[in-house]
Amino acid sequence: MPANIEGSKFENVPSRTYDERVEARLGVLEKDVAVMQNNFATKDDLQALRAEMHEGFERIAAAFYSHRQEVKAEIDKLREEVLAALSNQRIDFNAALSNQRIDFNAALAKQREEFQVALAKLHEEFSVALANQRDDFHVAMANQRDEFRTALAQLRDEFQTALAQQREEFHAALAHQHEEFHAALAHQHEELHAALALQREDFHAALASHSIELYKGFANQAWKFYGLASLLVAGVYYIARYVH
Repeated sequence: MPANIEGSKFENVPSRTYDERVEARLGVLEKDVAVMQNNFATKDDLQALRAEMHEGFERIAAAFYSHRQEVKAEIDKLREEVLAALSNQRIDFNAALSNQRIDFNAALAKQREEFQVALAKLHEEFSVALANQRDDFHVAMANQRDEFRTALAQLRDEFQTALAQQREEFHAALAHQHEEFHAALAHQHEELHAALALQREDFHAALASHSIELYKGFANQAWKFYGLASLLVAGVYYIARYVH
């Protein structure tokens, strides 16, 4: 910030100190904002805080600008009075200038004190509002966490109930399918035994028929052998009787 006010030859040393204080307070506000961001502040909370900070900065800038205009007006007024007094009497100018400087410094100090008090009050109000907003945010976060845990527990219970019901339905369906499978297996076993019994009867009938036919064949062969043997015996008898 410039050291001299426009058109003035007097150095504005206290304004530099005031600027440093304002920058220090802005640094503190930025730290508070960083603390809020670390305390899980939402986007809406940060926007509301940013809006409040901008409003506070605008009020501070307006107050500072008003203070600067008043100081400039006082300086202009003082310059006019000094020039008027200098044109009338050069000796009284030094005394009047000293008195005006003293009055001006007193007025400036008083106005600076009032501005510092107003700024401190604004900072306290801002800190209180920030603390209240932080407490409200923590309470809302705790409530939301409790509601989420309650909903999660309810969902877990419903899922376990549905899973148990589905398990029971699955076991019932499996038992029913097991019974149907055993019934079908028993029915197939009975049909297989019936088919084996029928096949056994057919086999025994075919075996008996084959045995009868084989017996008949043996009987025919026996009769043929008997006839051949009779012929052989007759031939031997004939040879033995009539040849010799």
